[in-house]
Amino acid sequence: MRRYAGFSNATNTVSTTVPMFTIVAATTTRGRVYDFMSGSDATPADAATKLGFRRISAAGTTASTVTPNALDPADPAALLTYGLTWNINPTITASSEVLQVAHNQRATFRWVAQPDGELIIPATSGAGLALMSIVASATANYAWTSHWLE
Repeated sequence: MRRYAGFSNATNTVSTTVPMFTIVAATTTRGRVYDFMSGSDATPADAATKLGFRRISAAGTTASTVTPNALDPADPAALLTYGLTWNINPTITASSEVLQVAHNQRATFRWVAQPDGELIIPATSGAGLALMSIVASATANYAWTSHWLE
């Protein structure tokens, strides 16, 4: 298995259609998200936010992406795509949350999967995971790091 990292940041604007970022499958391999970190680099405030990973069934038309970094420099480029913005939004699957996180802007949150507890992305065209802002007591800039296996 090869390991990759994707990094991004955005304002946690609540939306049911526009993700904070997506990790989209390649048809040749399944992705497994095993580590996720979230924190705010904005001026400290006592603001709460709730984030959730939801499944997507269509990737939409990506306008900007981040090039994932291989954690082992000998590995080839990642097959999965880390999307940041879209000309046409991805299709979010209803009632498909696989991880939900609530935290305060002043704290950093980290989730690490137990062995075989990763969030799995099927090797299906357009399938993936989208990080959604579900609740925000105030909007602020957040930064995210995601690690996955291919």
